[in-house]
Amino acid sequence: MRTKRKHIAHLLACLTLVTIVSGYALPALALQKPRVAILEAKVSDKVPKYARKHLNLEKLQAEMEASFLAARKFEVVTRNKESLGVILDEQQFAKSDYSAGDAAESGKLQNANFLIRPEVHIFSFYASTHKVPHLQSKYFRSDHGVLEINAVVLDTKTGQVKTTFALKSVFGTKERMVNHKGGVPSPVYFTKLAKAVSAQMVDQFLDLVFPVKIIKVKNLQVYLSRGKDGGFKKGQVLKVFAPGEELIDPDTGENIGSAEEYVGKIELTRINPKFTVAKILPKSREGDITKGCIIRK
Repeated sequence: MRTKRKHIAHLLACLTLVTIVSGYALPALALQKPRVAILEAKVSDKVPKYARKHLNLEKLQAEMEASFLAARKFEVVTRNKESLGVILDEQQFAKSDYSAGDAAESGKLQNANFLIRPEVHIFSFYASTHKVPHLQSKYFRSDHGVLEINAVVLDTKTGQVKTTFALKSVFGTKERMVNHKGGVPSPVYFTKLAKAVSAQMVDQFLDLVFPVKIIKVKNLQVYLSRGKDGGFKKGQVLKVFAPGEELIDPDTGENIGSAEEYVGKIELTRINPKFTVAKILPKSREGDITKGCIIRK
């Protein structure tokens, strides 16, 4: 077991971290999907001990990875220690006489372009009960929970902090009659919290790296580059911007984005799994709405 832990640590140490986005464009990665690695979440001292036993960090990490995979624009490389242990076992098996030896070589796993370090800032997960008047051993109960996470995005080439996200999800159930005090909410509610903050993370990350764009215009109908993964709602009204001149920091030469010109609004009419259909609102038009225009919420 000790030897395996050393090998896992070696795997992590050998994953040389490379290149990340600057501004909104990814010119160096245009022909391939950027790779994302999500570290296991740290827990702030503000989270009380009684709540920590209901905080499933492995589940949270798994939901974050699943959300990035569902976005279809990233490759996800795991940093889950248990999963890395399984990979190590397979690599050892590949060296044996029972295998053709096609597994990745030790120390040569894929590198991450984006390293995301989440921290659970606030977490509560509890049941609230109070006595039912005139009924013995009967109580009204409702379940509650809050999950707040601060996520830091690191440039894995330079170690710089590129951006941070504040993510939050809450839930509260209606009162129901029970036969006893106390208790805790079902783990199903934690999964819902984890899914919600994970979706927020991917949504914000995509807006930063891959802003939603118009991919086709047909009369007053437009097609957008994001579908159900965009956090859209039918009937939602969004602003349209025409991309402009690239903005370069005069001191560093860094591309910090581009000037954008407001050209109108659209209303979402149909949300498909991989793209969204919207209609142009004619009265809002202040310029040409064309293929390549950027959509902002």
